[in-house]
Amino acid sequence: MTRKLALIQLRNPAWQGALYYLLYWSAMALCSPYLNVYYSQLGFTGFQIGLLGALMPLMRLTAAPSASALADRRGWKKPILTLALIASGIFLFFLRIPQSFALILPIVGLMAVAQSIVTPIADGLVARMAVRYHVDYGKLRVWGSLGFAVSALATGALWQRLGYDAMFIVGALALVPVAFAAQGLQEDRIVHEESRLPLSYLFRDQGLIALFIANFLIGAGEGLYITFSGVYMDVLGGAKWMIGGLFGLSALVELPAMQYAGALTRRIGKPLTLVISYALMAAAFLGYSVSRTPLVLLFYAMLKGVGFGLYFPTTVSLSDERAPARWSSTVQSLLMALSWGLAPLLTTPLAGWLSDTLGLSQVFAVASGVQLLAILVLGWAILRRVFATTPLVEAPDNV
Repeated sequence: MTRKLALIQLRNPAWQGALYYLLYWSAMALCSPYLNVYYSQLGFTGFQIGLLGALMPLMRLTAAPSASALADRRGWKKPILTLALIASGIFLFFLRIPQSFALILPIVGLMAVAQSIVTPIADGLVARMAVRYHVDYGKLRVWGSLGFAVSALATGALWQRLGYDAMFIVGALALVPVAFAAQGLQEDRIVHEESRLPLSYLFRDQGLIALFIANFLIGAGEGLYITFSGVYMDVLGGAKWMIGGLFGLSALVELPAMQYAGALTRRIGKPLTLVISYALMAAAFLGYSVSRTPLVLLFYAMLKGVGFGLYFPTTVSLSDERAPARWSSTVQSLLMALSWGLAPLLTTPLAGWLSDTLGLSQVFAVASGVQLLAILVLGWAILRRVFATTPLVEAPDNV
């Protein structure tokens, strides 16, 4: 009976989303945990690393929403996603060549344009497929965390032996099967009422507005964490395998959190689940700020992973629930533009300044503080019962 159920699940088209996430995040883990360490070893200052880290948020704020809106309007989600994946691999391959900040800067900028487009379009497609085929989105997204965890844990020692040149080559080639897997994702058919709904009407949804504000704050904390967590491990004397473990173990503990996020949201609701996830990440960042040994960082990285494992699928699911099909990728892109675009764009240069003047530990103290602000915002929205209102799924007669 169990084998028959497993075969039924594998035949469910929604599991194409799981395959995509597995391949994509496995590929991302090959390089992303080590890029800032690579820049540091090239002799870049904290401010220069902060500027490079700000390029991705800038593109998420500018390029990604425009590309997602175009994909939604024209029905070009898969072609644009495929093109962005191929471009990401090309720019990653060429990143291995230059050694100076002036030459690396434009390559990282072009790679940021391509990579910023990928996630919101893919998340919008997979989230809709999960709804259409009655699968918890978290059970699909969990495969991405599994791939990231295994890949990050396996490659830390490998790059220590082979060097970063091999890392860039393997990372670029790993995006080729991802582009093929993207062809298995499905685009929604848009009903007539949804096709008439203007983008501006989304901003009348108080539930989406609350999510936008809270995610901006969450993104501010995440931006600070992602930019300097690997560098912090390196400064405290952690080996390269520990840098990989920092990201790999965090992703590994995301697995059970994502797997059961759907069950938890059905029990206590999606907004309250988000509050719990924010609190876990705030505690983890506070732990980072007071840690002085590499091994302790691994523990707090896992705590952060549990919080993120609840946060990400719940955010995607709740926002998709309130978004019309016509603007599914655009809503995901707007959330990403605020949480992974505007927020880190503002805070990452600040993080570089803090690290150069007050020390790296203060970066994580600030990250913890903004997570607490997000709890206050979402808590206010829950008390006002804004998520109890009906989502905007069709246009009113006067639109």
